[in-house]
Amino acid sequence: MSNASQPDPPLDLLLPRHAYYQLIHTLNATLPPPVADTPDSLLARNDAAIDAVAAMLPTNANEAGFAAQCVAARAQAEDIMRLLRVHADDLTVVMKLNAQYVAMARTSRAAHGHVLRAQAVRHKREANSATLTGDGWTQHIAIRTMQDALRAGLVPAAPAAEPSAPAIAEPPTPVPQPTPATAAQPAPIPAPALPPAAAEPLPRPPDPVAPDPPPPDAASLPARTTATPPHQPRRIAVPAEPDDPPRDLAFDADRYAVIYPRRARDIRRHGGLPPDCSFGPPDDDLVHAIVTGASPALRALDDTHAAAD
Repeated sequence: MSNASQPDPPLDLLLPRHAYYQLIHTLNATLPPPVADTPDSLLARNDAAIDAVAAMLPTNANEAGFAAQCVAARAQAEDIMRLLRVHADDLTVVMKLNAQYVAMARTSRAAHGHVLRAQAVRHKREANSATLTGDGWTQHIAIRTMQDALRAGLVPAAPAAEPSAPAIAEPPTPVPQPTPATAAQPAPIPAPALPPAAAEPLPRPPDPVAPDPPPPDAASLPARTTATPPHQPRRIAVPAEPDDPPRDLAFDADRYAVIYPRRARDIRRHGGLPPDCSFGPPDDDLVHAIVTGASPALRALDDTHAAAD
């Protein structure tokens, strides 16, 4: 009796657990309700949908999404067929339901065709080991980049400009009132010149005193206002931008090998930029990372070159 166990499938061909979780919950929300409103009927409907999706053998998120669309559209078409039997006496309702059944059945077949075409393309690319390795690293880079963007969150928006403060009227400045000591007095009238024969000067009349002016009325004074000039913009505090994250040369080297496999192979073969370099050379740090890197994507370039020689 052989104790050899079945080899595990490659990790890049397994659909992640969170993708399965989201898929079945989305499918559960889009499926029509079961005929009998009981827990057993709901469980039977969900198990049948899971079996139908698994029968299409999806191995990535793209194929699983098409399979879920196929199963949901097929279940909707079957529910419309049930309603056709219920409303068989109403010709208007039967015609509308019949059109909906044709549309749902056509959508289900189209989604199933997408699954088959996606699987055919995948099987063709899996036949080449170098292409399979490149596809795996491309998927890894795409997932990592989107997860980093998801963790970074949205870019904070600049705060809105505050409304200009309304002009506040200052209280009127009190006007000093004149006092008898400070009141304006007319200039004294000079005494007329007396002839030398006069024995005594003429008597001087008393100085006239000006009456005190009445106090000013506060309501009659103009109000002084202070407002922000319209031509001076208000300053808005802008949050400081975070510093750039440190560069990941290993990640950049893998991405360069996936996008430009020939260039990366020539750089690794010559231990640097080739003498007859006809493409835009990367920077020195990236060249060093490509030459000294030992990731699967870079080692695949060495294997491809050895096979070609």
